[in-house]
Amino acid sequence: MQINQYFSAEYAEARQVFLQAARVAGADVVNFENLGPGQEDGQLFTDVALLGPEDAENLLVLISGTHGVEGFGGSGVQVGLLREGVAERLGPNTRLVMVHALNPYGFANLRRFNEDNVDLNRNFLDHSESYPDNKEYDQLADVIAPRSFSFTANVSAMLRILIYRLRHGNARLQQAVTHGQYSHPQGLFYGGHFATWSNRTLNKIIEPYLTRVSRAGVIDFHTGLGPYGYGEVILNYQEDDPAYRRAVMWWGEERVKSTVSGESVSAHLSGTVKQAFARMLPDAELTAVGLEFGTLPPMVVFKAIRAENWLHHYGGVDHPGAEKIKQQLLRAFYPDEDLWKQKVWEQGRLVVEQALANLQVETP
Repeated sequence: MQINQYFSAEYAEARQVFLQAARVAGADVVNFENLGPGQEDGQLFTDVALLGPEDAENLLVLISGTHGVEGFGGSGVQVGLLREGVAERLGPNTRLVMVHALNPYGFANLRRFNEDNVDLNRNFLDHSESYPDNKEYDQLADVIAPRSFSFTANVSAMLRILIYRLRHGNARLQQAVTHGQYSHPQGLFYGGHFATWSNRTLNKIIEPYLTRVSRAGVIDFHTGLGPYGYGEVILNYQEDDPAYRRAVMWWGEERVKSTVSGESVSAHLSGTVKQAFARMLPDAELTAVGLEFGTLPPMVVFKAIRAENWLHHYGGVDHPGAEKIKQQLLRAFYPDEDLWKQKVWEQGRLVVEQALANLQVETP
């Protein structure tokens, strides 16, 4: 099955497959090395493939690996596009920028978070200002990211979470847990207190286009929320916002959902990559979205993230259950199954092709 060849089983393989596909497609490639504490030279990179004229007024940015372990799906779509001739479908005034493995540490080490335990999709805010409060996370912090993972501790924690859900509902529980928090550095969905390496790197990638681009589209690939293999286009805007209306025009009302209205599979977030582009390209007509592919049921995904976070901070790589915990996390965000890959590829390609077609049509 040819589609299988687009997807990889580990970060190093995904990187080599992407670079090879980019070279064959005639892309210019720029490499950004991540040299964090304890990391060896030549291991971790964010790679960028550039296609189309440098001075184009239209820009489409495709990002994989914002959440590390989620990068396998987005990488597969990027590789498939390169191999199937996306360069030939670019108009004469369109630049395509593919950012592969924005969080290479998480991608390589099967973590959703980066080398600082930061969730990149909560990190793109002004760190000179006060951080958003998440008092409801504070109330549940010791059960969301526990120090003990004993049977008794887990039963007690799940009971507290169940009681919270029964009292307040699923939507409020999801918002409390995943909205983002800035008070618990070893917790889940931690936004950090400084601009991370990946944050600064993305700014370097986009800097050349700050003044020359008049229309821009951004698709940030994610996995882990929603029905198995279904791709939802997610925006952080009201439904009457021009960017939301453009997204509906590009991809259709059925696929496009807003976190503000509560219809999306995602909670409403702060400090996202999508929001960062509004600051980086303030003069462009911007349509920035997340493309989220569903995998497993939400509680299964949550338990996988929770267990891996405990392993990272307290259990250690020598823990007898370490491999099982890592594989559970991988499966939660990358079901290595033909049907899932086919769904991700077909929808990912369609969403990108629709974005290119609409980006190259002048707004009336």
